[in-house]
Amino acid sequence: MSNAAPVFRKPLGMPRKFHKRITIDGAEYDLCHPTTGDKADVVALSQKAGDINEQREPMGIDGGLRFLGRAACACLYYPGGARRVFDVREDADAVKNEPWLDEHQADVLAAFGGPTVQEARGNSEATPS
Repeated sequence: MSNAAPVFRKPLGMPRKFHKRITIDGAEYDLCHPTTGDKADVVALSQKAGDINEQREPMGIDGGLRFLGRAACACLYYPGGARRVFDVREDADAVKNEPWLDEHQADVLAAFGGPTVQEARGNSEATPS
């Protein structure tokens, strides 16, 4: 019998759920699904800045791009999904101007939004017999 005291660790900074691996300028990164808290932060920051309205609709092209930049910051991780590449508060304005965001914006929005209803349900069509 061991007399060693148990070691407890706080489950903080856990890896996020993987969405897709992308390549930016030859380096690989993971797009991950943000937590509900991460999403709430992006929405709150975007509403406070006047980039989206109460219905979460973009307020003009610039507002939509700034929201997209924040979403990218919330979703882009180093491989493994435990360490985020960008800070949502500090880096979003720079990220919104990056050419890789144009290329990967659909994937960023898919990762930010999570699975569609159809994806969550899976293939529900009847199998022919």
